[in-house]
Amino acid sequence: MRLLPRRRSGVTVSVAPDRPLLPTESLTATVTLDEPLDDVIDARIEIGYVNTYTYEWARNTTTDLIGPTSAGGRSDAKDWVAAGHAPITFAGGTLAAGTHTATVRLPSWSPGTSDPAVAWQARLAVQRRGRSPEAEASFTVVVPAPDPVPTETRLVQGESAIANSIRFDIVPDAVAYRAGDVVRGTISVTPTEPVTRSATADVRFYRTQVSHPLEKPPSPDIEWFSRPHVTVAKDLALVQGVTTEVPFELTLPADASPSVEAVHNSIEWWVLATITFSGMTGAIERARRELVVYNA
Repeated sequence: MRLLPRRRSGVTVSVAPDRPLLPTESLTATVTLDEPLDDVIDARIEIGYVNTYTYEWARNTTTDLIGPTSAGGRSDAKDWVAAGHAPITFAGGTLAAGTHTATVRLPSWSPGTSDPAVAWQARLAVQRRGRSPEAEASFTVVVPAPDPVPTETRLVQGESAIANSIRFDIVPDAVAYRAGDVVRGTISVTPTEPVTRSATADVRFYRTQVSHPLEKPPSPDIEWFSRPHVTVAKDLALVQGVTTEVPFELTLPADASPSVEAVHNSIEWWVLATITFSGMTGAIERARRELVVYNA
């Protein structure tokens, strides 16, 4: 006689409140079991995030003397980062059918949900003799403005070995901005060499995904540029040693993911300023000022 396969127990997880959550807020996870689970050793709800990041595989260490090269390439990885847990009550090794709830508090260091780097979940974790059921529910974490607000952020310039004749400063009217805010400020450019061509000044947002895996070689940054760029000045007559100031205005996307510092990578936002000199062979020089972006 052929035996019919045993029906797997159905299990679902839901999360309340059904809205974006702030760090330090609590959520309640509800587990619903169609059938009891026996031989249970431990049962809990775990919260955390799936950290999606990139890394370099098969690094060619023999060429590291001339730069961070790789004999392989960039690969994607996903790691679970635990952020808290709470027990689910069971008795006599049996987790009863029906609903079970557990409340867990988000830690203060919780990074905001950010596609694709950070995806928050509440998961059922059961330790038992035999196959354990798996179920999870996704939820969103939003982050408020930093407190305290940094007094200054990084200014990066002089990255090009070919064109590096301008000293930049980029001064926004704030350090931290909510998604959808207007970013206003001033670009200052001071040539350090004689200038024989006119120039155009452009600005745009520049977002980087910075890889810093704990146990794998980091990959080069993944770059995103807002489009189109905004031209803030044309036919600039720059003079060596003289500072020229140009105002700018940019609007952050309303759905912009926040600045993120996750375990294996970071999401950084910048204002990128570009000076392009006229002519077919005109040089392009640029600098960037970091912003802090939040979404709560």
